[in-house]
Amino acid sequence: MQNSIFYRLGTVIYRLRWYIIALWLLVIAVSILFLPNVITPFKNTGFIDEKSESTQAQQSLDNKLQYNKDNKFIIIYYSKQLLNDNPLYLKKIKDSLATLKNFPIKNEIILPDENNKQLSKDKHTAYVVVIFNSATPISDALLTKFKQTIKTPTNMTIQLGGEPIFVENLNKQIVTDLSKADLIATPAAIITLIIVFGSVCAALIPIILGGSCTVIILATLYFLGHILTLSIFTLNIAVLLVLCLSLDYSLFIISRFREELRKGLPIIAAIAVTQATAGKAIFFSGLAVFVSLSALLLFPINILFSVAIGGLTAVLLAVLIAIILLPAMLSVLQSRINLLSVKIFQNHGATHRGFWHWLATTVVGRPVRFFFSILILLLMLGFPFLSVQFGVSDFRILPEHSKHRSFFDTYSKKFDERDLTPILLVVHTTHSTIFSHASLSKLVNLAKELKHNPLIENVDSIVTTKPQLTKQQLYTMYNMHQNMMSTDLKQLLETTTRPHLTVMTIISKYPVNSPQMRTLIKNLRTMYSSHGIKLQLTGTPVGNIELLQRIAHTMPYVIMWIMLFTYLVLLLLLRSLFLPIKAIFMNILSLCACYGVLVLIFQDGHLHQWLNFEPQGMLDISLVVIIFCAIFGFSIDYEVFLLTRIKEEYERCGDNKKSIIFGIENSSRIITSAAIIVMVICGSFLFADVLMVKAFGLGIATAIFVDAFLIRTLLVPATMALLKHWNWYLPKWLGKMLPRL
Repeated sequence: MQNSIFYRLGTVIYRLRWYIIALWLLVIAVSILFLPNVITPFKNTGFIDEKSESTQAQQSLDNKLQYNKDNKFIIIYYSKQLLNDNPLYLKKIKDSLATLKNFPIKNEIILPDENNKQLSKDKHTAYVVVIFNSATPISDALLTKFKQTIKTPTNMTIQLGGEPIFVENLNKQIVTDLSKADLIATPAAIITLIIVFGSVCAALIPIILGGSCTVIILATLYFLGHILTLSIFTLNIAVLLVLCLSLDYSLFIISRFREELRKGLPIIAAIAVTQATAGKAIFFSGLAVFVSLSALLLFPINILFSVAIGGLTAVLLAVLIAIILLPAMLSVLQSRINLLSVKIFQNHGATHRGFWHWLATTVVGRPVRFFFSILILLLMLGFPFLSVQFGVSDFRILPEHSKHRSFFDTYSKKFDERDLTPILLVVHTTHSTIFSHASLSKLVNLAKELKHNPLIENVDSIVTTKPQLTKQQLYTMYNMHQNMMSTDLKQLLETTTRPHLTVMTIISKYPVNSPQMRTLIKNLRTMYSSHGIKLQLTGTPVGNIELLQRIAHTMPYVIMWIMLFTYLVLLLLLRSLFLPIKAIFMNILSLCACYGVLVLIFQDGHLHQWLNFEPQGMLDISLVVIIFCAIFGFSIDYEVFLLTRIKEEYERCGDNKKSIIFGIENSSRIITSAAIIVMVICGSFLFADVLMVKAFGLGIATAIFVDAFLIRTLLVPATMALLKHWNWYLPKWLGKMLPRL
C-alpha cells in the first residue's frame, strides 16, 4: 500500500496542507464575485438538434428574412368593457404601441384588424404580433426597454409573451428553485450527518465543502456560458450533481480517516491510508461517473451537450475537492474532527454494525430467495416503463402561477394554441423569382394540395391571403410597383418573402407531440419538389420530431460507450471478469425502476396534486437520457465503494462469504447514509416549480433509494454469494496485461 501513488499523494497533501487551503479560499473569494450575474449567459432551453435539417432551414430563413424566430413577440390585450371590434379598442392598442416607432431596432407590427384570427370569440380579447428585424436575438437591455415601451391602455390589461420572455421567466424560476432547495436540503443534510458521525465538526465539513463546490461550479459555468451556448437547465442539474457527489465523497473520506485514527495511526499515515483506500475508490468512482456523463457529448442536442459540460465540471470538481482539499483539511483538524460530539449518537455506529452483520449473514445464507424476490420486485417497479410515451417539453414546464405560464394559458383559452407551434414550409425557387407566372402557379397548386390533407387545419401564404384571386390576378398584384401596394400587402411580403424564397405556414389539427403530427410531418417530407422548386420544413413540431429521431439514432452508441468504458474502469479496479458485468446489470435494474416511477407520476399523473404539477402525458426524451447517464454514474459510485471493501477483505482472507459479510458490515452504513443525504438533496428539488427539475430530482432520488436499500444491501450480496469463486475470476493472461494499481 505504501508504494501506491494514492498513498504517496496523501503524504504530499499533508505537507502542503496550508497552501492547499489558502488556494481554495482564494478561489472561493474570486468565485463569489461572479454569483450575482451567474444567470446572464444562459439564453435558451436547449431543446433543439443543432445539426438537424429544420435548424439549418430556420437559420437560413432568419438570415434571408433578416429576423430571428426568437424576436417574435405576442401582446394580448383584454378589456372588460370594450368589444374587440370597436374602433376605440383598436385605437387604444395603437396608442400603447406608438413609441415602438422610435425603438432602436426596426420592427413590424401585425394588428388584429389585419388578421381575424387575432380576435377572440369572446369579443373582449385580441393580440398583436411584434417582429423585430434582426438576425440575432435582442439583448437583455433592449428586451427590458421593449417591455417598458409597451404602455398598458386605460381600463385594459396586457400580457406579453415570446421566447426571450419565456427564457427570462424560466431563469428567474430556476434561481428561486435553487434557493428553495438549499433551504430544505441543508438542515436535513446536517441532521443526517450528525447522526452518521456523532460529531458536529465532522458533520459540518461535508456541508462546507458542498457549499464551496456550489459557489465554484456556478462561477465556472458563468465563464463557460460565455464561451459555449449552454441550456438554462445546466445550472440546476450541475448544482444537484456537485452537491450529491461532494457530500458522498466527503462521507467516505471522513469515515475512513476516523477509522484509521481509531487504529492509533499517526496523522500523516492515517491521511495516506485514507487516500490509498477511500481516495482511490473515489478516483475510480469519479472516473466511472465522468465516463457516463461524457456520453452525452455524443448528442448534437444543446440541452444534452449542456448537461454534459455541467456534469463533467461537477464530477471533476467533486473529485478534486474530495482527494485534495478534504485530506488537507483533515490534516489540519486531525483528531479535532471529533469535536462537539453528540453523545446520543456515539454508539450508533456499533449498533448498526451489528445490524448490517446480521443482514449480510442472512442474505448470504439464503441467496436464491433474496435474489429472485428482489429481482421480481424491481421488474414490477419497472413494468410501467413499457407504456412510456416520449416527447419534448413545452411551456407547461412552468408552474401555473408564473406570469409566462399565465400568458400561455390565456392564449390557449382565448385563441388556438396550435397557432403558436406551426409547421413552416420554406419554398425556394432555383430558376425564376417567386413572383413569376411559373412560381406563383406552383405555389397555388402546392397550397391546394396541402389544404386537401385531412391532418391540416389551415395554410397561410402569399397565395392564400385572398383565395378568390386567380393566378393571373396574383401575378398582377405581386408585380405592381411597391408604391401601389397596400400596407398590409407590403407587411406580408416583408415578413414572409424574398425574391427566391417564401414561407407557407401550416397549422395542424393535432397537438405538437401527437402521433398525427408525426404522420403529417412524414407526409410533408415525402412531397415531391417540382422542377425549379425546393422545399424545406422547419418549426417547433418538425424540430421536436428530429430531436426524437436523433436521440433514437444516437442512443445505442451512447449505451455501448457507457457500458464499455464502465466495464473497463471496473475491470482495472476490481481485477475481475464478472463483477463489472454484474454491476452493469444491477444499474439497468435500478434505471428500470426509476423510469417506471417517472411514467406513473409524470406521464400518467399519479400524485400530481400532491407534487403540484400538470401531468404531461409523456416523458421528456432529454430528461430520460440525462437520468440514464447520471444514474449509471451514481450507481457505479456505490458499487465501487462496496466492492473495493469486499475485495480488500477477500485479498486478506480468501473467503468469499466472509468477504461479502465484512464488506456489507463495514460499508453499508456509510453507503445508506450517503444515499439518504443524496435523496434529501434530490427530494428538495420536488419543491421546485420547473417541472423538468422536479422530475430530475424525483428520478435520481428513486434510483438512489432502490440502489442503496435494495440492490447494494440485498441483491448484490445475494448475487455474489451465488457466483462464489467466479466473482474473482480473471484469466492469467489478462491479469498480466492489466496494469497494477
